[in-house]
Amino acid sequence: MNVATLLTEAALERPNHPAFVFEGQSVSYQELERLTGQFANLLSQHGVRQGDVIAIFLESCPELIIAYFGALKAGVVPNVVNASLKPEEVRLVVSDSKAILLLTDPTRWESLEPVRTGLGTRLTLVTGHVAEHEAEDPELKSFDAALAETSSQFETLELAPEALANLLYTSGTTGFAKGVMLSHRNLIDNAINFARIHYTVDDRLLIAAPLFHSWGLINGLLSVFVVGATAIVPRRYRTEPMLELIEATRPTILLGVATMINYMSKSPSFPHRNLDSLRVVHCAAAPMPLELIETMRRSWKVGYAESYGLTETSPVITTTPHTEMRPGSCGRAMGDTILKVVDAEGETVPPGAVGELWAWGTAIAAGYYGQPALTAEVFTADGWFKTGDVARIDQDGYVFIVDRVKDMINVGGAKVYPRDVEEVLHRHPAVADAVVIGIPDPDLGEVVKAYVALKPDHAWTPEGVLDYLRPELAAFKLPRAVEFVPEVPRSVSGKALRRLLR
Repeated sequence: MNVATLLTEAALERPNHPAFVFEGQSVSYQELERLTGQFANLLSQHGVRQGDVIAIFLESCPELIIAYFGALKAGVVPNVVNASLKPEEVRLVVSDSKAILLLTDPTRWESLEPVRTGLGTRLTLVTGHVAEHEAEDPELKSFDAALAETSSQFETLELAPEALANLLYTSGTTGFAKGVMLSHRNLIDNAINFARIHYTVDDRLLIAAPLFHSWGLINGLLSVFVVGATAIVPRRYRTEPMLELIEATRPTILLGVATMINYMSKSPSFPHRNLDSLRVVHCAAAPMPLELIETMRRSWKVGYAESYGLTETSPVITTTPHTEMRPGSCGRAMGDTILKVVDAEGETVPPGAVGELWAWGTAIAAGYYGQPALTAEVFTADGWFKTGDVARIDQDGYVFIVDRVKDMINVGGAKVYPRDVEEVLHRHPAVADAVVIGIPDPDLGEVVKAYVALKPDHAWTPEGVLDYLRPELAAFKLPRAVEFVPEVPRSVSGKALRRLLR
């Protein structure tokens, strides 16, 4: 078994069909198959062997795709590093993975200068041109030049299904990076099951989510290759360029996160854009506010589908075709995934009751790289993964995510889930974004504080916020403090970084 066979099979069936489009350039499946064979040979020539780890520190780009699949062909494990990390964060992630080789771009390589000695790698490949003052460094090579020197003939290795395929580091909302170990079975199963539900051979998928994130990489790129369709890959998300890209490339599906849809919907240019090629917008990583779903259906005139999962679940474990979505739900269990909602003692609760969501099945990762104690905290001995998310499951199996267990606010013993307050805030026409957290209180233990980002040319006061919320929320859910911010801090996957606000 090898994830790279998803590409190889597509190259055999549709050799001249575009595998992906990047900044106006199209790369066919046949060409990508050739380039990834070259990279697999490059690794071998530089002593990178089966089971070794390489680190890829890039934004979404062709070099990331080539290196990723080339590594998989050779049985080498790609550690795809979040391109927005700061140098010290990169050092921690790369050194922890014991990566032998680093692939990055000139700008990022320059930024890593203070931490290079701590990376632990023995060779660096840089996209584009190597700086003159570093050209003589034997441990630094041009990606293009090194690739050009290798043969494209490479026979993809046949590996055990449980062999480690991919490391993806996730800090979730905690700030502590953990290397999630995903096997070839994990990735192939997730990509195939997702593609069967959502994609056809004729689709053009605009992957607005970054490829260094499991959502964009696995359910975007890998799943597109399952059906032999075409991926449209922007280097990064920016609101106006993304709207222009939709008009220029005519995608049929947009895969992103709620924050992106929010920004595009509120762009001044949005009413003048031609987005009629889109039939579905598909989001994950963070819940979509109900008001924004209605905006999409009304203004975008598209179907909406929502999926749920975590890097530890490969990543999607719930999804539903857009025609079967229920408002507020992220769909039903995908593939062989079994879900249950449990109480504080780990006992299963009845349908409709709220508790922590646990998952079991092929999607569940092997655990955290080099972290057996941390693995044991959230992966049970009999195969269940504790998601850390508060949820309920209705009689028909639809899952409704309420909030993160750790984000729940305990106001004098009464539970407040941030999403309850945030949903109401998002309905107000002045609000561009909003998030709430718990802050210490000497009497109640915790109370609610709201952070609100306003749309341009809109004004509001803390008193006005409370006047708006009071008829909608119970008294204990009302914020005791309101702060206006230029923007809500979010990860690249759209999750509110509440730890920074705290």
